[in-house]
Amino acid sequence: MNREADDDGISRRDFLNGVLLAAGGTAVSGFFPMRAFGHSGIGINTGDGGIGLDPRASRGGNVPSVFNIGHWMRDERLTFEPNRVRIKAAPYDSYKGNFNVAADNGNYDVIVAGSGLSGLSTAFYIQRRRPGTRVLLLDCNAGFGGNAGRDDAAPIPVISATGGAYAVDPYDDFLFELYETVGVDWAANYIPAPFYNYFFDDRTPHVLPGTRSWTHDVYGAGTNHMPYPTAIVNDLKHAKQDFRNWYTRNGSPTDPADNSDPRFDYLAVKTLDEYLTVEKGFHPAVSDFYTRFAVDALAGKSTQVNAYTSISFIGAEYNPVFTLPGGTSGVARHILKWLIPGSINGSTSAAIIQNPIQANQLDLAANTVRIRQGAMVVRADTAANNASVLYFRNGQFHRATARAVVLAGQFHTAHRIVEHLLTPSVLNAWLSFTLAPVPIANVSLRRAQPLVDLGLGFNQYWWGSRFWADFVVADWITPNRLDPNRPTVLTFYGANELPPEEMAHDRVNLLSRPFGEYEASLRDDLGRVLADADFDFDRDVSAIYLYRWGHGMVYPKVGFPFGAPTFSGGQAIRTPAPRHVARAPIGRISFGGQDVESSPAVESAFGSGLRTAEEVLPLL
Repeated sequence: MNREADDDGISRRDFLNGVLLAAGGTAVSGFFPMRAFGHSGIGINTGDGGIGLDPRASRGGNVPSVFNIGHWMRDERLTFEPNRVRIKAAPYDSYKGNFNVAADNGNYDVIVAGSGLSGLSTAFYIQRRRPGTRVLLLDCNAGFGGNAGRDDAAPIPVISATGGAYAVDPYDDFLFELYETVGVDWAANYIPAPFYNYFFDDRTPHVLPGTRSWTHDVYGAGTNHMPYPTAIVNDLKHAKQDFRNWYTRNGSPTDPADNSDPRFDYLAVKTLDEYLTVEKGFHPAVSDFYTRFAVDALAGKSTQVNAYTSISFIGAEYNPVFTLPGGTSGVARHILKWLIPGSINGSTSAAIIQNPIQANQLDLAANTVRIRQGAMVVRADTAANNASVLYFRNGQFHRATARAVVLAGQFHTAHRIVEHLLTPSVLNAWLSFTLAPVPIANVSLRRAQPLVDLGLGFNQYWWGSRFWADFVVADWITPNRLDPNRPTVLTFYGANELPPEEMAHDRVNLLSRPFGEYEASLRDDLGRVLADADFDFDRDVSAIYLYRWGHGMVYPKVGFPFGAPTFSGGQAIRTPAPRHVARAPIGRISFGGQDVESSPAVESAFGSGLRTAEEVLPLL
């Protein structure tokens, strides 16, 4: 196991567990003034459109029932009484009138809203520190895992991600604890080269004239062979080394963001482009090159996303990363199996990944941890000795009570669930968040011959798509990766290039844009980037499925992780951001999820699980 150290002999992991971590945590105590925000009103009374009826867009992810119930809160359709909820009529569904609230008489210590990686890891860390704690996880989707979902239903031929594709090498004790305990063997699943392959053509800025070709392993040996002028290639090599240095630097940007040294917080208040072109003096082509990664992984261009989060992400890309069949869903399944042993038959990693989930085992009264699907939490309340949630399931509202509640979903529902408990300043803090819509598509190929002929690997990027940034080859981690005759799946990820202020409009577009527009872009992109192989879209593509994560990921815009640090006696003092104010517990209610940790990272989700577990344990 390689745990790299920087030049002072202190590993990144050692620092994260050292005294500076504690000092940084205690420094976050004040709050700087910010402008007043309000609900935008964009999309009010808009439900899922015709695309929601298309079976090609209703597998996994956020299906119409999930979108529409979430929009009850957005549209303020719910009026709460002690034992009744009134739903105001709206044009996008037939729900209206009064609904009684049924008592959920389950015996719970903690209720967690959300069974994605944040919610699962909350339950994990609670059980590790207080075995036997009774935890109920409620999830609005029909399947668990949230953005760590997967699709392997026919006719898809291999296990394919519908969200997260991979994770980075563990670098802190909370990650080692989780992976080692649930049996994730990251070192046995490092992604083999070529990892990143980029297609360069006349849509790529700054490249040499006449370029139209793939460059393999661009983050590795291929850096030297990218089709740019020599001066730009040299800058790209220097940028590569700079990111490598950041990754092993004492106290450098990390995920969760609070586990770092405040002296680097200045990076949170400048863009990645400013860091690369102004602070480092690199050619603008360097910023453009990293934009292809940023529009996928960070939901914005390098001129829009903050340098702090970008450095944390990109630095990790130059170190080992791992995946399992189905991407991060493989990790979610290992956690599920550990929490509920009967949920998946078998004990090996292969069995945990390949065997079906035993849905009838998830919500047994005898389970210490229970997972209830199709349950949308719409309100949470706190009292002196307990906390409660109202959730909607199968046409009925239910109230469940526990010693503590964790809201482990995204901010768009989290703040609505407790809006009646928020002060104006805390509501403003929540409303300063931005979420980006993330369309993801799985494209089944009848044969992998075109990929093998072009020497492609795990992850392919290109410029000039209407909707897409890249695709990963779903079965690249398997021994069959070089078999040209195998059927395979390409998982495409959306390229979010709009500025933060347009994201709300784009989320509405996700509800109305026809499936055919996404398919046309896939056709155009594959026809262009696979043109030098024996590829024919109509002959080789057997199926396309679209997954619409309407509030897919937090947008790490400038100032989102932290404000600019101040200095006293030569020591950096952390300036909190609105997310710190938003996530402060309200009585017995805690707030988790990637959003409040500042980055759309798997590691932020797990860090959120640890933080919220430690917040609620003293209440039990």
